[in-house]
Amino acid sequence: MKQKIIMLMAFLLIGAGSLMAQTQVQGTVVDEHGEPVIGASILVKGTTNVGTITDVDGKFTLSAPSDGKLIISYVGMETLEVAVSPKIRIILTTDSEMLDEVIVTGYGTFKKSSFTGSAAIVNAEKVKDVPVTNISDKLAGNVAGVQINSISGQPGATESIRIRGMGSINAGNNPLYVIDGVPMLSGDVSGFSYSNAGTSILSTLNSNDIESITVIKDAAAASLYGSRAANGVVVITTKKGKAGKTRFNVKSNWGFSDMAINYRPVLDGASRRELLYLGLQNYSLYTRGSTPEKAKEYADKEIDKYAKEPWSGWTNWRDLLFRTGKYQNYDISAQGGSDKTKYYSSLSYTKQDGITYNSDLDRITGNLNVSHQAGRISLDASSLFSYTDQNSINEGTSFASPIMAVSMSVSPSSYPYNEDGSLATYFPAMGSFANPIRAYRHTWNKNKLTRSFNTLSGTLDVMDGLKLKELVSYDFTQNASSTWWDPNSNDGRTAKGVYQKYMLNTSKLNTQTQLTYDKVFAGKHYLNALLGYETEAYKNEYTYVNGSNYPLLTNPKFEVENSAVKRASSHIDEYRLISYLGKVDYNYNHKYYASASFRRDGSSRLAPENRWGNFWSVSGSWRITGESFMEPLQHILSEAKLRASYGVNGTQPWRYYDYMALYEFGSNYDNQVGMAETTLGNENLKWEKNNALNIGMDLTLFNRFSMTLEWYSRKTEDLLLDRPISGSIGIIDRYGEAKELVNVGAMRNSGFELELKSNTIQKRDFSWTTTLTLAHNKNKILKLNQDQGEIKDGQAIHRVGEPYHSFYAYEYAGVDPATGKELFYLNDGTANARETTTNPAKAQKIIIGNADPKVQGGLTNALSWKFIDFSFTFTYSLGGHVYDNARWIQSNGGTYHYYGNIPSHYKIEDTWKKPGDNAKLPMFAYGGTNERSSRWMLPTDHLRLKNLTLGISIPQNMIKKAGLEKARVYMSGNNLLTFKSEKLYVDPENISHGLVLFRTPTMRTITFGVELGF
Repeated sequence: MKQKIIMLMAFLLIGAGSLMAQTQVQGTVVDEHGEPVIGASILVKGTTNVGTITDVDGKFTLSAPSDGKLIISYVGMETLEVAVSPKIRIILTTDSEMLDEVIVTGYGTFKKSSFTGSAAIVNAEKVKDVPVTNISDKLAGNVAGVQINSISGQPGATESIRIRGMGSINAGNNPLYVIDGVPMLSGDVSGFSYSNAGTSILSTLNSNDIESITVIKDAAAASLYGSRAANGVVVITTKKGKAGKTRFNVKSNWGFSDMAINYRPVLDGASRRELLYLGLQNYSLYTRGSTPEKAKEYADKEIDKYAKEPWSGWTNWRDLLFRTGKYQNYDISAQGGSDKTKYYSSLSYTKQDGITYNSDLDRITGNLNVSHQAGRISLDASSLFSYTDQNSINEGTSFASPIMAVSMSVSPSSYPYNEDGSLATYFPAMGSFANPIRAYRHTWNKNKLTRSFNTLSGTLDVMDGLKLKELVSYDFTQNASSTWWDPNSNDGRTAKGVYQKYMLNTSKLNTQTQLTYDKVFAGKHYLNALLGYETEAYKNEYTYVNGSNYPLLTNPKFEVENSAVKRASSHIDEYRLISYLGKVDYNYNHKYYASASFRRDGSSRLAPENRWGNFWSVSGSWRITGESFMEPLQHILSEAKLRASYGVNGTQPWRYYDYMALYEFGSNYDNQVGMAETTLGNENLKWEKNNALNIGMDLTLFNRFSMTLEWYSRKTEDLLLDRPISGSIGIIDRYGEAKELVNVGAMRNSGFELELKSNTIQKRDFSWTTTLTLAHNKNKILKLNQDQGEIKDGQAIHRVGEPYHSFYAYEYAGVDPATGKELFYLNDGTANARETTTNPAKAQKIIIGNADPKVQGGLTNALSWKFIDFSFTFTYSLGGHVYDNARWIQSNGGTYHYYGNIPSHYKIEDTWKKPGDNAKLPMFAYGGTNERSSRWMLPTDHLRLKNLTLGISIPQNMIKKAGLEKARVYMSGNNLLTFKSEKLYVDPENISHGLVLFRTPTMRTITFGVELGF
């Protein structure tokens, strides 16, 4: 026993001695050219709490065990492990493999040089300062072939994203979003559609938690997602922990917003009065046949009825209904850990006030990612929580829409308040209760969104190269939407007040089992294989309540229990998806690459005989510079690769039970419970298929300039379409419509994409990189329902052989000098087709254009000089159009011009005034009517300074004493400048179908911020 105690004491003394044998290390880290490496990480091997970062001269000082080792790492350079020494000089060399971009597909991670498909990477670090609440806005201009259109400029609004055009008519066109390998809920989760803005679930994410975004555009990787990837995949990789001491990053920015463009400008009071006066004279002269003297008398008599200057002076409604928006964001994150356990966590608060009252967003997000290595088992857990409180205004043609008010329905002759301070009631275009100030005081739309996204996975190293991964995730969103129309508002006065509440719970449970095998044979044959099994369970459950007839109170009690009339309903939708998948990637000696994938999906949305869909892809590439005959050109042509892919993915019906003939109870039949058929059913309903071909070439010159050129064609077959049917047979759905979902038609998108990158300058104190993207997409309808060649839908037409978003109207030919009336080309198919007429009944409507741009893309530059960083992105679009669908203000003197507002493009100096005038604009006359012609098709050609950031980092030798590793101040802006046609008076980044009414314009936001690291 005594001997054991002596041995134990000796062991403890030896251990203590080794702990006390410390060496003070002073060192310098340089690159292969002898330049100091600033910010390299130095870690004492085997520890978690000892480490440092090299200073501005590449120097470091630390204490370490004399017999220990140091691990030195820096992004883009090979990691070194060296023995401890009092004086040490460490030379890091460039790691060419690390400099190769990493493409994350969700089912594997690839070096870009070995990837056989089409994908683009957006480094979140480059756009981290852009002041937006929706991560999709950060893709603009950075990825060729991705078109991002805003549904509304309100905070938290939904987005329209198209990757290589539209691939479906009714089944949705937005891409699939994947976070760390797990498909997430996306789209609009608002309860009501009174505000066109909606509520985007992407606005629940904190963009500062994102490491990178990969956009998958072809079938090579997208087909592994099968029925969800027909419109591309956006793979989001979040930040993970890194071994070393805990490091904190604190970031905050504040700013303001206004309109990115002068949206739908109108005439001021005096100019409006002058034009209306002319219109009254013209009406008397040319419609009633009066003399000039009588016409003047008539105009003098009538003008104050429509354009009298109010007691308070001409009213500028824009100043009253719009405001300067505000933006603020606070973010703190921490990351660290050991070789075995790593963590990253963050907490963020964002508040953005829109440019109209009752339009804002408050958001709190929290995120935690933890990974742990235990022998052959690695565990990963992540949890995201978000609470969003969104207020949004009504848009479109709603009474409460301030956008419509300032653009059309409220004139400078209307005044907000009476002389006694009460709300005014002179609003002839919309009624006495249509005071827009009354509207925003007495109506609102609220969305309170709570989201929890949790993932747990475990990976077992079964044997060398073979891994088994199990994953389960649960994505849950609850949206409590509520709307109040006060009895004092135009929307609520008839029903004496209306309160509506909508509680929506949406959940998705996803499980994945993946077996992967990764092996190198004979040093030249690289094989990676994957087998997987997945399940997805989706549930959407809502409860709706409605109360009306409320007491007229100063402080209304708007809960449903306080109403005299109450209604309620509830509903549940569910679906299941089961998938089997497999993938094989082969690489011979880093020269020849081949890949194949297969996925089989079974969906509960289809009948059993059509339930299963097969989706697959094959792809390959040839790395030409890997050949020996290319060695003499290596100093010029650093990299050259040809690649091609072909595959099939699909889309399932967007509703859940259309294949079944259904009925539902709830009908009132003579005050008794009744039932009614709601779905005719179609057991032949099947998958919408998307066949995609991609051919690409990648070139790199002088290790500095790179080019990616791609051509693609994707054909969508068995398009899902709601076909109208007769309601006389009694099949009417809950929305009062009679229709049947069928598979009809085909559509093709084809085009090319170009991406140019340049590392123009890479010096110690100065760097400059440039990226240019350019894309062209052509959309064409190949077939519609049976023998149907076209479908007319208002000003849109869908015709075989033409783009889907085509506009259909008379072709405007200018102004008739003799009469001042609008001229239209006959287009009657005869030899006289190009003759003109003032009678539209004699002309034929034609396709006048379409919404799709011919070319679009972006230009990004990033520069840094010593402690200053500067970056900016321009986006551009050429060849596209929008059609102004606000027909009420296109009448050359109709009702809404005389009772409401007049757009500023009605310039009195350009209007026709007498016979013989060669005028730009037709005669403006009281009682005018509108004609739907190409006059109202507007070009969306534009160049926009999408974002700009200027940052200044304080040198480390100045902040080190304060315990800081990083201190940076910066300015950042979004949608700063827009260069467009004078003819375009709406925002050029409009919704994809191109038909525009009244929506909140895109915001221009400028912020100032500070970032600290310690």
